[in-house]
Amino acid sequence: MKYFLLFSLCAVAAHAQLGPNGATASFRGSLPPKPAAPLSAEQEAALAADLAAVTKSFQAVKKHPRAADADIFLKAVRYALEFHEWYDKKPEDGIKKAAVLLDEAKKRIASLAKNETPWMNGSGQKVLGFYSKIDDSPQPYGVEVPEGLEFGAGKKPVPMWIWLHGRGDTSTDLPFVYSKLMAKKPGQFQPAGTIVIHPFGRYCNGWKSAGETDVFECRDDAMKRFNVDTNRVALAGFSMGGAGAWHIGAHYPDQWACVHTGAGFADVKRYQKLTPEKYPAWYEQALWGVYDVPDYARNFFNVPLISYSGEKDSQRDSAEYMMEVLAKQDIHPPHLIGPDMPHKYHPETIKEVQAWIEKAVAKGRDLFPDEVHIQTKTPFYGRVKWLNLHGMEESWKEARLDAKVVDGQTIEMKSQNVTRIVFYPPPQARKGGESLTLKIDGATLKLKVGPVAPQFETFLSSGPKVPGAFCRLIKENGAWRDFGNAEPFQHEGPAGGKPGAHPGPMDASFMKRFLIVLPDGKSSSPAVDAWVSAESAHFIQRWKGLMRGDARVVKASDVGDIYEAGKTQSLILWGTPESNSCLKQLAASLPVKWDAEKVTMGDQSFDAKTHVPLLTYPCLKSPGFEVVVNSGLTFREAHDRTNSLQNPKLPDWAILDITQPPNAETAGKVVAADFFDDHWQVKKK
Repeated sequence: MKYFLLFSLCAVAAHAQLGPNGATASFRGSLPPKPAAPLSAEQEAALAADLAAVTKSFQAVKKHPRAADADIFLKAVRYALEFHEWYDKKPEDGIKKAAVLLDEAKKRIASLAKNETPWMNGSGQKVLGFYSKIDDSPQPYGVEVPEGLEFGAGKKPVPMWIWLHGRGDTSTDLPFVYSKLMAKKPGQFQPAGTIVIHPFGRYCNGWKSAGETDVFECRDDAMKRFNVDTNRVALAGFSMGGAGAWHIGAHYPDQWACVHTGAGFADVKRYQKLTPEKYPAWYEQALWGVYDVPDYARNFFNVPLISYSGEKDSQRDSAEYMMEVLAKQDIHPPHLIGPDMPHKYHPETIKEVQAWIEKAVAKGRDLFPDEVHIQTKTPFYGRVKWLNLHGMEESWKEARLDAKVVDGQTIEMKSQNVTRIVFYPPPQARKGGESLTLKIDGATLKLKVGPVAPQFETFLSSGPKVPGAFCRLIKENGAWRDFGNAEPFQHEGPAGGKPGAHPGPMDASFMKRFLIVLPDGKSSSPAVDAWVSAESAHFIQRWKGLMRGDARVVKASDVGDIYEAGKTQSLILWGTPESNSCLKQLAASLPVKWDAEKVTMGDQSFDAKTHVPLLTYPCLKSPGFEVVVNSGLTFREAHDRTNSLQNPKLPDWAILDITQPPNAETAGKVVAADFFDDHWQVKKK
């Protein structure tokens, strides 16, 4: 058996899974792909009629708390019909799968009508659902319950593994749900006495964007159902799932008892073999910092990590590279190599991997370690354990925050590119009564210690809020001071900094609840109106096809009080101040000056008849309220050829020349683009 506890410089083959154009071998030219065995019009009509009948019966139980357990089957068939997702050898096989799903939906609807959920009973393979908070869509996930395991209310909390699946271009809802419903054998890992869940991850996006959110929503749903021990949850995956484990493990290291990465990419430039002449625009390179794992390497100080690669796997190179990066930070996780293996697990090495994970899970995560380390490019990913890197001097440049409990009443911190810090003093630092000493970047501060927060887990928890429980620090004129415990920072937004909840770019708004707001009028430019109509429709359909949800859509005239509507969701506003009454209300508070003749951003002006601004911006009048103007996901169809390219392509704002028609890479010609500064102001050229 070969162990690579540091790193190896052995030569590896080129990335065999990528073609000359950087496409994954399975890519057929679109996601979802065109059908392999299309149904006839008559066959689709008959199936649609069956679906309509079952959907009608579902209305009687759609308000049941577990309605999603039935709705996932209806959605799977509905989407298969809409996108012609028939990937079997012959049409009859696809019809059979759809019929099985509709039959199961009928059974579950009948049970829900009696307030029963028999599919939750006992051990074995299960397929369940939940309604996503992003768009209210039913999302499926698979579950493996080992024989004899007792779970649920009143039982002993059980450990859980989250297994992230690999890329599957044809693994849309119908194949995924069918495979989990009909599964007879467990997955590759079978940890004793442990629930294993299989998120859908919103299909095929590298576990990024809404796919990332799906992991946590799936986890939380399973935790409630199976009474999972929140401190004994492992994150693991292989191939695309390994890439997901790399990035979600690095970005949320406090959420897991262990992270296992199997054969997945970790960055864009190296994985795509990009040389300078092939680099994209500077802002897109900066946005690699959203997901590139090397930019978050120090976060693995906070969680046990174990990697696996096949000896002959081309993707071994990514893990080898990460071992080098981690070693430079003095982090040395085990990297197990499957002898003579291609892109798969070795039957003996997989046992060792499982033993490593089980050992870490048995120990459980430590909520209050003496040391916490944060490395990030954005405050969106600045929360780890009891520490929150809340604001930065300059986003998209490396920021670090390292904290250490020195004794019972002293904490030391070192920061880089940080302006705001929030932290919850851990129990071992509360022995000084109502105060503690903080030594930060050479300065010494005396801080008031707030009350203990019951059931406190992490800053990402939804536990009870206890006023004054957190210490807050702010850096002004190069010096740190105590901001106080009583109130959160009041100067977030344009007056004082990008908060962790919304630091940009535009794509960040699609990882949480959003509402699309379409125009309720016309503008002075027929060309702009046509572009808005086409691009908003394109995004709605793309969200459905790639992110597997029906986006919530209204007209601007139906929104009512825009500030009230923005309290619970991001508003995605399409149009101009002339054509969209919501945009007209907000026009004075946005940084773009926009009338029938000109679009002006900072000191740059453009013809409003042929140019459209895209931007994301917070609202001064309503804390937490953010808008996105004229943009959906900024990565498009051409980027689906490999998950490594499904990253944000535009920064906080851009101006498009729409005389260049939209294509698979862009919605128009980008003539200007930039990030706002960390006070949400337009940067001076």
